[in-house]
Amino acid sequence: MLHLSKYFSLILIVLFVFSCSGSKQMGETGGSGVAFSDVQLQAKIKDLQKKIKKNPNNMEYRQQLATIYFENGHNLEAMKVLEEAIKIDPNNPEVKYQYGEIAFKSGDKLRAFKTFKSVLQGVDGENYLSRISPYFVDTFQDSPLVATDAQEAFGAFSPDGKKIIYQSDVNGNWDLFILNLETGETQQVTNTPAHEENPSFSPDGRHIVYTSTADDHRDVDFNQKLRDIFVMDLNTHKEENLTRNGSDDWLPRYSFSGKFITFVSQRNDLREDVPFYELHSDIFIMENTGRFQLALTNDAANDGSPQLFPGSTDEDGTVIFDSDRNNGKYAIYKMDLRSKEIKQLTFNPQANDVAPYISASGDKVVFFSDRDGNYEIYMMNDDGSAQQRLTSNPADDLNPVFSPDGTKVLFHTNRKGNYDIYVMDLNRPASQISLSDLVDRIDVAIQALEEMQ
Repeated sequence: MLHLSKYFSLILIVLFVFSCSGSKQMGETGGSGVAFSDVQLQAKIKDLQKKIKKNPNNMEYRQQLATIYFENGHNLEAMKVLEEAIKIDPNNPEVKYQYGEIAFKSGDKLRAFKTFKSVLQGVDGENYLSRISPYFVDTFQDSPLVATDAQEAFGAFSPDGKKIIYQSDVNGNWDLFILNLETGETQQVTNTPAHEENPSFSPDGRHIVYTSTADDHRDVDFNQKLRDIFVMDLNTHKEENLTRNGSDDWLPRYSFSGKFITFVSQRNDLREDVPFYELHSDIFIMENTGRFQLALTNDAANDGSPQLFPGSTDEDGTVIFDSDRNNGKYAIYKMDLRSKEIKQLTFNPQANDVAPYISASGDKVVFFSDRDGNYEIYMMNDDGSAQQRLTSNPADDLNPVFSPDGTKVLFHTNRKGNYDIYVMDLNRPASQISLSDLVDRIDVAIQALEEMQ
């Protein structure tokens, strides 16, 4: 198991399953054995089934029925209704587009992309360019910063925005590297047999904080060793372990003042009958010297990705974090440190919204989510309003962070097969794509998915 974090390993799990109940047999009316407790909803379904039986060539009725099934969690039933419609009218682009949408949101990306390609290659393909391109075209221009045959992940900007630090497994385990964005020169910061991960700069640029497995001397599999939070002086390269304990500690982040470090730990979960990777995690805060390590949460949930809002201290202010505390799916929350009041910011009960990161101005938050079928980067206001999708492609885009001036977003992505570091410029909207270029992108995505099968 790679120690990228719980959220990096999370993407390797298939989160979307087809949901259906009752009989799978469909009749000419598009009906099924699905029953709803909502009397009005059930009556509407029966009415649509009667209309479909009476008017079998009416695609609008079939689309309405598919929409009801999909919106109520019966994805397979919705797709079967549309499959019947496509058999009757194989050239209807609106039916095929809806079929592609439901397939994508159900996790069947290969079926969705083939359907989208078919729509674009139809006589009305140009009319669907603006609706299909967001699945494959990012909102703003982005480009790779570090892209090698190795895995690169968890990038972070230096305080002046002229460098980034990231982790790479080019040597067979995770080490830390710094890339000078002005000169293109790369400096290796750590070179040990341990895993060093989750790096970030201190606000003055003199130190970095990160995790390392160096002090876990247990005779266990190398990739099961526990992490501690370390700090390094970049001038002297002196390292210090700040969290010496028998738990897994990860994802450290400096406060904007540099006086505090937030991190995630499993130390509150003392169960002995579960493996360490199933223990619950809580969010913590400590002084930048490692003193006064304080739990901010302590519950039977997985809380992670904490970050203090600008101007916050260990006792007064706000911390943002993610948690699966409500229904087992991750959402983003913020907590008032004085009152301990917690407010939920994102509401997607069927999806995961994770890894929030605050801009230096404190008014914007970036995060990643699988709400649209795969992991993409999103941005919102600090109160959860104005949520905007930033990336759109078949790959997984993860762990975004702002540049110091808030104009760029750094993230890692597997768009080319392995994980690379990309940067997005929020001041440069993406250019409009042509139909032929979009079809080419879909072909690449289809090929990649077929090679994975």
